[in-house]
Amino acid sequence: MSTLRHSISILFLVFVSTLAFAQPISFSGTVIDGHTKEPVSFASVYFARSGIGKTTDSAGQFSFYISNFKDDTLKVSFIGFEIYAIPITHLQNNQNLNIQLARGTAKGEVVIKAKWNRGLFLWKKIMSKKKQYNRYDLANFSYEAYNKLEIDIKNFNADKAKKNFILKNFSFIFDNMDSTSESAPFLPAYLIETLSDYAYQKNPKKFYENIKASQTKGFNNESFAKLLGVMNQNVSIYSNFVNVMDKDFISPFNDNADAYYIFTVPDTQVVNGGKQYHFVFKPKRAGQNTFEGDAWVTEKTYQVRRISMYLGKEANINFIDRISVFQEYLPLNDSVIFLNRDKFFADFRVLGKNSLTLIGRKTTSYKGIVINSDSLTTAFKEQKIEELVKTEKSVVKNSDSQWVNLRHDTLSKNERAIYETIDKLMAMPRFQKLQTNLKFLAGGYRNIGKFEIGPWFNWYSFDTIQGSRFRFDLGTNKKLFKDVYLHGYLAYGLRDKRFKGQAEAYWIVQRAPKRIRLHASYQNDIDNGISQLGEVSQDNIFSVAIRKPNNRRKFINVKDIRFDASSDLGKGFSTELFVSRRQYTPLSPNLPPLSNFKVTGGEPLTNFEVALKLRFAYLERFIETDYNRYSIGTKYPVVEFTFSKGLKGVFNSAYNYTRYSLLIKDMMKISPYGTLYYRVYGGKVNGTLPFTNLENHPGNDLYYYNPFAFNLMNRFEYLSDQYAGISMEHNIGSGLFRFIPLTRKLKFRQFYTVKTLWGSLSKANDDLNTYAIFPYPKVGFKTLNNKSYIEVGTGIDNIFKVFRLDFVWRLAPSASYAGTASKFGVFGSFQVQF
Repeated sequence: MSTLRHSISILFLVFVSTLAFAQPISFSGTVIDGHTKEPVSFASVYFARSGIGKTTDSAGQFSFYISNFKDDTLKVSFIGFEIYAIPITHLQNNQNLNIQLARGTAKGEVVIKAKWNRGLFLWKKIMSKKKQYNRYDLANFSYEAYNKLEIDIKNFNADKAKKNFILKNFSFIFDNMDSTSESAPFLPAYLIETLSDYAYQKNPKKFYENIKASQTKGFNNESFAKLLGVMNQNVSIYSNFVNVMDKDFISPFNDNADAYYIFTVPDTQVVNGGKQYHFVFKPKRAGQNTFEGDAWVTEKTYQVRRISMYLGKEANINFIDRISVFQEYLPLNDSVIFLNRDKFFADFRVLGKNSLTLIGRKTTSYKGIVINSDSLTTAFKEQKIEELVKTEKSVVKNSDSQWVNLRHDTLSKNERAIYETIDKLMAMPRFQKLQTNLKFLAGGYRNIGKFEIGPWFNWYSFDTIQGSRFRFDLGTNKKLFKDVYLHGYLAYGLRDKRFKGQAEAYWIVQRAPKRIRLHASYQNDIDNGISQLGEVSQDNIFSVAIRKPNNRRKFINVKDIRFDASSDLGKGFSTELFVSRRQYTPLSPNLPPLSNFKVTGGEPLTNFEVALKLRFAYLERFIETDYNRYSIGTKYPVVEFTFSKGLKGVFNSAYNYTRYSLLIKDMMKISPYGTLYYRVYGGKVNGTLPFTNLENHPGNDLYYYNPFAFNLMNRFEYLSDQYAGISMEHNIGSGLFRFIPLTRKLKFRQFYTVKTLWGSLSKANDDLNTYAIFPYPKVGFKTLNNKSYIEVGTGIDNIFKVFRLDFVWRLAPSASYAGTASKFGVFGSFQVQF
């Protein structure tokens, strides 16, 4: 009997344990790309132990019901992503899982080589339809676009930040930390929205955009809103190159993409009753500017319906940890597809792996799409230039309630939190003070009430004439005058015991549609090399450490009174009129003394000049601040012509002369071979004149590389009264460095430079500017006498992402003509670039 009871007990325990370890379970989930947050369609979802599995649907969703389930590990795999694994127990019953896949290669992923390359075959089929599906091959099109840019902060230790003596006063911002949307928590920080009407015409090629609304917190600027419009953000996968951070990357649908990519078709699926191919691409060689990713392509019509592109890990781009581009296309009719949604994500990381990371998320949606319209053709007939970007007068004046109706979708929880956080921050006096101090440290200027001081880095400098030099600048800001800027500085040298300074005023008469500006200035100071050709002036605390040793610097005092007016004329043309009186006084024994220049009437080394400059820069773009605007370039060459006339007898001027100069410059993208920058220039001066009115070819007294000067030439070394030159710099990108694993990892970049100059000086001007320095024999300025001056260089760019090293050789003139001038030099410079 006891044996029977014992057997029943064992059977009962077995039954109970079976119930405990094999119970029914039901759960569902969604698989998404961890970077773009887009669903991963047709991913494999399976249990490691039991082998039970299925694929996600076109929305990335899956569900399981298992009647006899034991604890197991759920795995998710998809080509181009790392395998995701999560333990599943009965605790997950009735739960909905959010699974985020990370880009990478699954361990053990096998590439099967076949005699027939399905991927290459499909790519050729897609390319045969490229012209048909590329929207820029349509006769014309238009749409309304809604752009949204969000910036978040990742790798942000909130606990440490709350204890930081600077950030502890703003602890409320950590209430918005998001710990669910990413694998690591992030802090939403910035959001800007724009709504615009956009139109395009193929022949003749024209673009039009009207920015109807723009909203941001903390920085409302019309020119910045223009840059975030569609015109400057378009990505076309059917183009040969895709521009990312102003660098061209080879598109997988480039005409020669098969030379740069490996194509595969690992899968086909049926979506909405139609078959779609899973088209996968990855770089053939590391270190090239290419993408990896995948697309879903329709059968027979070969339309790309969705595409995800990611920069390869070894792509030569700075401060970017990840970049993702996602696009979704929908058919407008049987033969035309058009962009429906567009996403661009980038992770910016300046320092190490665990340093602060900025996540930029830009999304664009499109509505009201019109193609091949006669009304668009009629409208474009009225547009006289290739590109036209307009902004509504009320572009930044829409209320929050109006934006609810303007948006194509609703703001997420994070995006709403950004608006609340920024509003609160901007109203806090402590944050305003912190913002002011950071701007002063980085930019050099600080606002104090209605005035500004700075830049701080000009407060101290040193040279052999002035000794220690102290300088203080004071200017006004928009709180005093909206369209008038007053500025002046006072400087004093402890060795020469002289005050120097400047007073100037700007008046912006008109900002739009054509900018008109007036400027008047009086300056009495030593020429410190501050000119249009100089990157680093010598009136600067940093220049003390980078001057060339044993270089006889040449100092000259300039007393300058000038008035100039500039105006935009439209269609890329602008003009500037200058009226100036300049009086020079040589201060250095290395320059001819004032007594060397005898004049009849007027004062020596004094001239009165009227000049007119005409400039053509078609479709040039600008960033505009309170009083200034800064060019960010144009895709066309820039042409400048200047005519100057010196008038003797006006305000004691001693010289009659005419001067002509012409400059043509351009920066061309020659993808995939990098960028080419060139300057072609020339000029002529008529008259017998002192060196101050002739062409002093730009030299460099510093070890800081100057791209606009001859770096092995000193200032005031060569004179010409007629001259011509060509300068060129070719930035190749990775170049030869991509073949060496270490330099490829360090992302070194290759370049070369060529600078040539031809010049001559008439005998009258040569004789006038020859002088004696006692007790040495007769000396003077150098002239090329129709000989060539040639410098060539190469080096390493992107050292530690910010430093550039130039090795420069002087090939001509020969040593027998140029004397002891250096034939070789090493120069450094800093630049921040992607």
